[in-house]
This record gives sequence, C-alpha cells and structure tokens, in this order.
Amino acid sequence: GEPESRFEPAPERWQELVTSFLTAARDGDLARLERHLAADVVWWSDGGGKVTAALRPILGRAKVARFLAGGGPRFTGGLRFTTAEVNGGTAMVAWSEGTVVGVIVFELGDGLITQVRAVVNPEKLEYVNRQFGLT
Repeated sequence: GEPESRFEPAPERWQELVTSFLTAARDGDLARLERHLAADVVWWSDGGGKVTAALRPILGRAKVARFLAGGGPRFTGGLRFTTAEVNGGTAMVAWSEGTVVGVIVFELGDGLITQVRAVVNPEKLEYVNRQFGLT
C-alpha cells in the first residue's frame, strides 16, 4: 500500500494548531483537545525522576486528552509559551518568570498531532536555559 503521509505543515498552520491545542489544555476542553489529536497519538514525558511527569507513554486520543484536560489548567496556568527550533523541529517552550520550565515537541501528520514529547527534566532544561543564555 501507500506509505502513510507524514508532512510538516506550514509554520503558520503549525502555530495555529499548537496554540489552539494549548488553549484547549489550559481550559480543560476535552472535546477540543480530542479534535487536535490523531487516534493513535503518543504522549511522552521526561521528568528525569525529579518532577512530576507520566512515567510511561500515554497512548491514544482519549487517554491523552483526559490526561491533559485533568492536568492542563494546573500545568499551563501562569506560563508563557513561545516557539523555538529544537533538534531541527519546531517546539513550544514553556516559560515561568523568565526561566524555561518545559519544552514540548509536537509531531504532526495530516493536520493532527501524532506524537508529543514533553521535557520537564530540570537537568535537561538547565541545558536549554544555557542555550538561551539565561544561566
């Protein structure tokens, strides 16, 4: 059969999708979150054992949406988000009081989020903060 199409959307489309997704997470809007997620989406969190993060990958649209709707307002309240290039892809960077507190890398396919890697590991973020010249 045909190989599955995984394409990188235009930057403005990416920004629109991810911003809408983050707003839905902040608002705890389950239905809107699900509309942005592929059926077989995977959410990975890396807390490095230092901060709260899902220990195993979360698989599937409903589980990822529930995870975010439950924790979204707590995780995103008071944070400011910017975009940055990370490892050759576009990522959302979460800021709190001038410090990077998370980096979220999204993989998209067919206009939906297919994979999310959230890095909240303080040791890895220390490196990111140095890259931004913040430490």
